[in-house]
Amino acid sequence: MKYRTHVTLTLAVGLPLMAASGEVSFLNGCALGIGSLLPDIDHPSSFLGKRNKIASGITNKTLGHRGGTHSLLGAIIVFVLGTIIQFHYLSASGQNMTFWLLVGYLMHLIEDSFSKEGIHWLWPYKKKRRRPKLIYYTTGGIGEHLVLGFTLCLLLIEFRLLWLGTLGQMIHCQWLTAVQAKFTALQHALLTIIK
Repeated sequence: MKYRTHVTLTLAVGLPLMAASGEVSFLNGCALGIGSLLPDIDHPSSFLGKRNKIASGITNKTLGHRGGTHSLLGAIIVFVLGTIIQFHYLSASGQNMTFWLLVGYLMHLIEDSFSKEGIHWLWPYKKKRRRPKLIYYTTGGIGEHLVLGFTLCLLLIEFRLLWLGTLGQMIHCQWLTAVQAKFTALQHALLTIIK
């Protein structure tokens, strides 16, 4: 999936969740968007890979494309590094930045799971089961363009509802508050271990 589709699809899913939890901010939106691009740092031609050639080259040579960065292990590493940065370098306004970064990261992995190539969720365990996929897309193909068009339209509607102040009222997700509380508790446990 190309970066435009990753960002629009992730924002189309994440923005209503942010609004429902009352956490719509520029920082959280950027974290969500960057999280949706971060797994592709392992590809030198990706959006982030072109802008950070050193990190892209290292991850591509050591992990390969759709290797470690496209796995749960990669998500755990992003969680740990994001937590350290959040608690040591960000003010209170960035208290849930790592949560939204990880949501974007996991959305990218879910999106790439539907690609024809798929991903290795349990990397470095490389045995990949070949099951026929009912729904899949080819990167740059017509299916991806249809998803991009649909999510752009959906995102425009969501921005309008956000402007009117009704986007957060459209969905009720008490589970999100519980997930964020568990996430914060996990972050504090991690910081206790690190110190």
